[in-house]
Amino acid sequence: MRLLARIKETLSKPKSTTSEIHKKKTSVFSSRTAYGKRLGLSHSEKSQLVESLTPREKEAFFILLGGYSLKEAAEQLDVRYSTANTYQTAIYKKLKVNSRAELIINLCEMCEAMQG
Repeated sequence: MRLLARIKETLSKPKSTTSEIHKKKTSVFSSRTAYGKRLGLSHSEKSQLVESLTPREKEAFFILLGGYSLKEAAEQLDVRYSTANTYQTAIYKKLKVNSRAELIINLCEMCEAMQG
């Protein structure tokens, strides 16, 4: 019965109120850019996320971060396109990003550190 009452209460509120609550919750963790969300993580937190990747995912991560297409990444890794896509999906999930743009926005210094 309580659940039904809470649902009715939420539905009766104006949209602006519920969207303000949602914005407050999400703004703590990230901020939006034109290309996606920017995670508010320190360098050490980003390093920990990258360390959570398997060795093969790390290899794919640095290839993708280097700007190569998924097809080119598959060729460099000597795997099928579908396998490279699976690596990409796992990388996005573990690093908490949703696109290549977000990957680059949030983790480009990892690639710079590897080159330097």
